[in-house]
Amino acid sequence: MSYRGEASLANSTREADGKLYTLYPRPGSESPVFIHEGFSVDTALKDIEAMIEANDTPRPNKISAPYEVPQFPIEQIEDKLTFHRHLSVLAVERTSRFEPSETCLDDEDTKGFEVDETDSVPHYQRVFISGEESTRYLLDNLITNMPVEDISKSSKLLIEALRLREKYMAWAVQSFPSVTARFLREAGMEDPMGQGLRYAGACSDPKSLEDHPIDPPRKEVSPWKTDVPENCGYQFHMLDGVFQIYPNDEAVQRNEPLPYNYPDLSRYIQDMNLLCALIANGPVKSFCYRRLQYLSSKFQLHVLLNEMRELAAQKAVPHRDFYNIRKVDTHIHAASCMNQKHLLRFIKKAVKTQPDEIVCCNKGEKMSLAQVFASMNLTAYDLSVDMLDVHADRNTFHRFDKFNAKYNPVGESRLREAFLKTDNYLNGRYFGHIIKEVMFDLEEGKYQNAELRLSVYGKSADEWDKLARWAVKHNVHSENVRWLIQVPRL
Repeated sequence: MSYRGEASLANSTREADGKLYTLYPRPGSESPVFIHEGFSVDTALKDIEAMIEANDTPRPNKISAPYEVPQFPIEQIEDKLTFHRHLSVLAVERTSRFEPSETCLDDEDTKGFEVDETDSVPHYQRVFISGEESTRYLLDNLITNMPVEDISKSSKLLIEALRLREKYMAWAVQSFPSVTARFLREAGMEDPMGQGLRYAGACSDPKSLEDHPIDPPRKEVSPWKTDVPENCGYQFHMLDGVFQIYPNDEAVQRNEPLPYNYPDLSRYIQDMNLLCALIANGPVKSFCYRRLQYLSSKFQLHVLLNEMRELAAQKAVPHRDFYNIRKVDTHIHAASCMNQKHLLRFIKKAVKTQPDEIVCCNKGEKMSLAQVFASMNLTAYDLSVDMLDVHADRNTFHRFDKFNAKYNPVGESRLREAFLKTDNYLNGRYFGHIIKEVMFDLEEGKYQNAELRLSVYGKSADEWDKLARWAVKHNVHSENVRWLIQVPRL
């Protein structure tokens, strides 16, 4: 479910005394945002506190008529109401896809509003939270009786965290949500990319069915045959712990690296300390907890209202159900890509068919597979899924030591080295075979894909060469598998 429509609710902007005031608490949200240009937020918050205290004090009897003076200009209130009506109508009759409804909205009211069609979900019941537009209501209900000082601090810290995320994602050439970026611009935050340019997301350039066919064509040539580019003459040198790339030797002498954006060490530590302080901040945690609880409840309400409609929409799609849609398992370590029963069958088969295979070298002494099991007082018949103990359970949560121990079958690192390593006495032969079996199962399923990971620890200069030699020798390639190489921080 999308909440973009919630972020597009009304804001109010008026110029008074030569200053631009913008105050928009989002209806149905616990996160009011105070945007200021030309005045201090603290001063505005003090004015709000004084306004609340003035409303709490009993009014003395006066001779004049008890006229009620609105806290906001009449034009501003009318603009808000018009925008609310516009959003309500747009949710159901933007196009012919939406359910028809009757409204009293004039054509002139729709002028001047630019709202994306994605802010309105067709055929679904939507929930709009509205109420009395008063300062007391906003402070007492939308922000759940939190002190004004805590609101101000929490808002500033959250906006700063979003700014840091946008900056680092721009430096990493990654896309950033356009809705969040628009509100950051309104809050006075500079665009880290400059000139309002945005990186295109994955879905910004839709492809046709010819570009992405239902069944991708299989490659006839070997995937390991590739053209190695010639040496381009680039040079790299490390400066303060960061590799600098130079186009040629002359640029090295002039100390003119390529202009890649990156934070230096002091800037990075400063940003990290800010995020750590934000995580440990009590008001921010309370604010975010209430906000998440609100969004969770709102989603549950959406499920209650639209569950049957979503189910009907899914069933209306031809030739697609849970079993023939493409599924991708991401962040899967290659040593744990098989299930425990598969690993058990493979180990049992290896012990029965190749007991005399030399699999490891312990203190200069070569050991066969049968000798390894004899040293553990085990046989192939004794092995079971429970004895392997390679299934992660609740005890491994936030316990990396226990999680890492699960990679040792029967708690023995020698079995892990023999069966689940690419660089061992057998040059990763067992590991390559079991990976091929997993790939065969994925290809038989046709719609199942996996993203497998291998680690490079940086212990030796020839690690990449050994890994490449293992991959080519055992042909661990499949159209249903993509490989990622990770460098652990350990």
